[in-house]
Order: sequence, then structure tokens, then C-alpha cells
Amino acid sequence: MHRRHIGNLQMIKRITYISIVCLLMIIMATQSIAENISKYKQQLNETQSDISYYKKQIKKTTDDLNWRKYQREQIIKELEQIGIQKAEIEQQIQLIESAITSLDEAIALAEEECEHQEALLKERLRIMYKKTNTVSKLEELFKSNTWNELFIRIRLMNQVSEYDKMLLKSVRDKKEEIEQLKEQRQYEIDNCVEQAKLCAQQIQDLEVSRASLESAIKKDQQTKQQYEKEQDYLIKQSQEIEQLIKNMQSQGNLKWGGKMVWPMPTNKSIASKYGNRLHPIHKVWKMHTGVDIGAKWNEAIVAAADGIVIYAGTRGGYGNCIILDHGSGITTLYAHINNRGILVKNGQFVSAGQTIAKAGSTGVSTGPHLHFEVRKNGATQDPLDYVRP
Repeated sequence: MHRRHIGNLQMIKRITYISIVCLLMIIMATQSIAENISKYKQQLNETQSDISYYKKQIKKTTDDLNWRKYQREQIIKELEQIGIQKAEIEQQIQLIESAITSLDEAIALAEEECEHQEALLKERLRIMYKKTNTVSKLEELFKSNTWNELFIRIRLMNQVSEYDKMLLKSVRDKKEEIEQLKEQRQYEIDNCVEQAKLCAQQIQDLEVSRASLESAIKKDQQTKQQYEKEQDYLIKQSQEIEQLIKNMQSQGNLKWGGKMVWPMPTNKSIASKYGNRLHPIHKVWKMHTGVDIGAKWNEAIVAAADGIVIYAGTRGGYGNCIILDHGSGITTLYAHINNRGILVKNGQFVSAGQTIAKAGSTGVSTGPHLHFEVRKNGATQDPLDYVRP
């Protein structure tokens, strides 16, 4: 009996030892998976859906850039045409200035001739009035307005010779000519000034438009370069995350059960669905790679299915987040977890419905909520195809 008891005890020890070894092997295998994933965790930031977004932005920016360059070329052509017009106007201005000089000379000559004729006419009238002894009557005529005085004036005018009439008409015509010359000069001056103003305004407007386009082109080029840089970075990160998940899944022993539970048991509201949306902070259309579930501060977040924690930490815009591997290529991500709200560790096995974190608003976030993602072989999926509130 004693020997049998000792034998049973040794058998129990052997079984216990084998069980412990097997358990350690499982734990080591799980830890090995977590260690391999942790090597890539700093390189994972965005997804292939983000790459698609940046491709669209690059195309849009390129189209905008090409359109603005075309507009700039059109403005340059217009400036060249205006430059030709300006040169023509400047030449015209020189001609107008020369014409104005000639007009001024003609006006001065006409005024001088008019003054000479007026002086000659006055002298002839003075002599005639003196010879006819009607000066005193004429002076009286200018002092009163009687009919008698008017008749005297008529008689005096009848005494003027034909030569004097022609001289008087010549003076009158010369004065009219002077007025016409002055009007023509003013017209030429006004026309010259107006054309110069119009040309200057057109050039100013085009230069303003050109400067605005140059600024926009420079901004578009910088934006395009930034988008291309982001795209290259995301392509690299996407390739790494796909390889990460493939390696992880090839080493893991998890099998996807096909069912999930809602990750926020106490909150069923969906603030933003999967797909393209206007980003609430960046104000640009962007692929939303998961669903946003409304939450209160520190509200419980649970695992959507059985799995292994392959990442628990901080990651860019996600803030504090957790990634679970559920086997068969299925992974889930839980983002914007509150500070000190991560309740699990890398390599830890969790059960469906188990509390793994507390809701918060870390990373790029407008308030407390859970950003929940489902991926298959690294590619994002609509979480509502897997689980409903």
C-alpha cells in the first residue's frame, strides 16, 4: 500500500510537471507573438484607406495646380497684350503732347492776330467817329437806353465801310476758331489721361491676380509635396502592418469564432459610421476606418471577442489604444482610451465581454468616445457587418 501510494504520488508529480511545461510553452508562444508584433508597433500609424484618401487629395491638388498654372499663363499673355497697348498709348501720348504743343502755338498765334484785328477795328471806328463828329452822341448812346439813341447807333453802323464789316467778321471768326482749338486741346488732354488711367488700372488688376495665383500655386505645390510624403509614409506603414498581421496570424493558434459582442455594453449610440466623412477636426473629407461609439468618461470598454492583446499603448491620432487578435485574420482596435485607462497588457488572453479599458478622449478627438475598428488580414472592414448594438 505504501509503495502504491508513493507510485501514485510520483505519477501525479509527473502529470503536474508535464502540465506546467505545456502551460509554459503556451505562454511562451503567446509572448513570442506579442514580442514580434511589438517590433512593428512604432511603424503602424495609418491604413490603406488613408492612402486612398491621400491619392484623391494629390489628384485634386494636381488638378488645382494645373488649372492655376493655366490661369497664370493666360494672365501673362494678357499682360503682354496690355504691355503692347501701353507702349502704343505712350506713343500716342507723345503724339498728343506734340499736337497740344502745336495747338498751343496755333491758339497763341490766333489770339495775337485777333488782338491785332480788334485794335485795327477800334482805331478805324475811332477815326470814323471823329470824322463824323458823333463821338459825343455815341458816348450818350452807351449811357442810356432810349429809342433815339438806338436809331443813332443804327445810323453809325450804316456808315461803317464794307472793309470794316469784313474786319469785324474776321475778328468774330478768329475768336470762334480759338474756342474750337481750346476745346480740341482739352479733348485731347482728357482722352490721353483717360487712356493712361485705364491702362494703368488693367495692369494693376492683372498684377494683383498674378500675385494671388503665384501664392496659390506655391501653396498647392507645398500641399502636394506634403500629401505625397504622407502617402509614401502610409504605403510603407500599410505594408508593414499587413506583414505584421500575417506573421502574427501564422504563429498564433487562435480560431475566429464568427461572433462579436458590442464593445460598449452601456452605450449603444453610434456617433459616426464607417466610410468617407468630413473630419470633425481637420475639416476635410477622409475615410473613417471604424465606428465612433458615444461614451462617458471612464465608461467600460469590453473585448468584442476572445483574443490576444497584440498592442496596448499610445499610437498617434488613435491616442491610447488596444489591438486584439481573434485568429483567422480578424483583429479589432479600441482607440481614444482614457489616460491610465488601459487594463490589459501585451500577450494577455482576453475573453469576449471582458473589460479591457476605460473610455476617454486621447489622441485626435473632440470628446469622450470609442473608435472601434475591425480588420481582416490587415484591411479595414465595416464593424457593423460583424456586430450590431
